[in-house]
Amino acid sequence: MIYTKSDAGAQAIKDRHAVEITRGQRSALILFDGQRSVRAVLDATAALGVTAADVDALVAMGLLRRVGAIDGESVTDASEETPTPEPIQADASLAASPELTDEERARRYRLAYPLATQLTAHLGLRGFTLNLAVESAQGFDGLTALLPRLRAAVGDERLRPLEDALQGR
Repeated sequence: MIYTKSDAGAQAIKDRHAVEITRGQRSALILFDGQRSVRAVLDATAALGVTAADVDALVAMGLLRRVGAIDGESVTDASEETPTPEPIQADASLAASPELTDEERARRYRLAYPLATQLTAHLGLRGFTLNLAVESAQGFDGLTALLPRLRAAVGDERLRPLEDALQGR
């Protein structure tokens, strides 16, 4: 799907304080020019943590419109056309662990958190937003949710110790 800025979106770019949007959403809004697909914009803003939900939020705020649509016309969600990545087996097994006690989740988080911060620290400025995401992760589930982004940034081999800590190995 291809989006472009609506009149309100163009005005929001000109007047930075007109609409409350995140830095990542603003970057995505700038990139939507009627030429780039949602996937291309998401790929370009991945380091900022922009997701299809952010695109949907921009559409809901009336800042983006589908190419060919008239301002104010209802459009489908960006997530409909944005393929979700296949779950990685390690991530899926972590997510499917409801039998873990709160104490076990806390123990695994305490082991995994320093590993995650080490990984992002080695990325330098390029990993700054990812480092912030790790620091603001809410416990075991928060770190587990960040695994795909960490994997994309550092690769499978460097991510393995973190996955092992989260899986209790």
